[in-house]
Amino acid sequence: MTSRRVLVVDDEKSLCDYLAILLRREGYAVDVTTSVEDAFERLSRSRFDLVLSDLMIGTRSGLEIVQAVNTAQTPVVLMTAYGTVEKAVEALRMGASDFILKPFQNEVMVQALRKALESPRSDDAGPTSESKPGAGSSTAEKLQHDLAGSSLCIQDLRTLISKVAPSESTVLITGESGTGKEVVARSLHRLSNRSARPFLPVHCAALSEGLLESELFGHVKGSFTGATGDTVGLFVAAKGGTVFLDEVGEIPLSTQVKLLRVLQEREVTPVGGTQPTPIDVRIVAATNADLESMVSKGLFREDLFYRLNVIRIRTPSLRDRVGDLEALAKSLLVRICRRLGRPPAELTAAAVSRLVQHGWPGNIRELENVLERSLVLCSGEILDESDVALGPDSVVPAGSLLDSPAPPVLEEVQKAYIYWILTRTRWHVPQASAVLGIEPERLQRMIQHYGFEDLAAFPT
Repeated sequence: MTSRRVLVVDDEKSLCDYLAILLRREGYAVDVTTSVEDAFERLSRSRFDLVLSDLMIGTRSGLEIVQAVNTAQTPVVLMTAYGTVEKAVEALRMGASDFILKPFQNEVMVQALRKALESPRSDDAGPTSESKPGAGSSTAEKLQHDLAGSSLCIQDLRTLISKVAPSESTVLITGESGTGKEVVARSLHRLSNRSARPFLPVHCAALSEGLLESELFGHVKGSFTGATGDTVGLFVAAKGGTVFLDEVGEIPLSTQVKLLRVLQEREVTPVGGTQPTPIDVRIVAATNADLESMVSKGLFREDLFYRLNVIRIRTPSLRDRVGDLEALAKSLLVRICRRLGRPPAELTAAAVSRLVQHGWPGNIRELENVLERSLVLCSGEILDESDVALGPDSVVPAGSLLDSPAPPVLEEVQKAYIYWILTRTRWHVPQASAVLGIEPERLQRMIQHYGFEDLAAFPT
């Protein structure tokens, strides 16, 4: 198995070291450098599958890397602080695959890299008519690729998206966590008249109130400590494109007031400013919360809810579309194998049957995790019923580990499992210890023993 090679470029060595740990745990082969000059030298000597670079690297810019790299073959993902969003959007226009806002969540980072690597331009074999829609694909083919399955609810979802996408109406996407709300949002953008312009996602729950307002609305020089210049927000930077407000139910009430004005007046006033700027964006929001209930409890503004809820799209749970599970699993396996650099894998009928019988509280995201975990632990390319590792508390299939040429040491399995639980509980030691069934004090000692202390500073 050949690991995908990633070059990390950032002038903060501590962040480079952390990203190297994070990405190696995800199965990537990682090189790091703290300068643009050294990055160019490494790129001239070796082939990398992806470049992850900060936008500002000392006195140099990550845009230089975007310009120098053939992004049609080597995707570039940029990291940017809140003050450089406008330049990040410029990078997208120049060919960068994506940009990630600092501070980032581990899951956001990992998902962004996966998407960049799974895009047609980073696939050496190129897209096929069966696996990837071409540039001339019809709307139906594109939606079939994005939202696999033939169940009635998924057919209705694809039909609704195809009707709504060409309009300018604000859309509210609701559904359980892990059901693909961002996939729907991206489909709406890609099939709209705004597809040539930026699609800018904002993870509202990941940002503090002040930082969220600065990201959305921009700020003027001197409006707060550290505001050394005027900065445009995402609503202005995404001119002609789409702004996706993920987890919109997490927006503080004070920020909701300002967001309401943006929706009503189609203009935005930066933090600390007085002059409004007209905007030309489509707004798509998503939440797994019950906004109607939040409105009745005074936790979400009713007027904002009605402004967002012009068109409602509900993403069905995996339990509502069990008939699609086999098609979904096969599609996800293709992506996972490509990302891990493994030969194509298959599911036996017994394995599919076991997957169908599971309750899937985590929906498609849980299914993807189960398939990846099962694939990693399995010794071959055929996943049978005994190879399917359901949930963090499921028993690891003994045969797949013991039959492999070099079975892992028990402590290595324990270390990986503890790390997995810690990341899923956001390094909350009491909660993680409860899941593991051990005392918090013992878990704390194990964290020190395995050298996880530094990782706890970067919770997922």
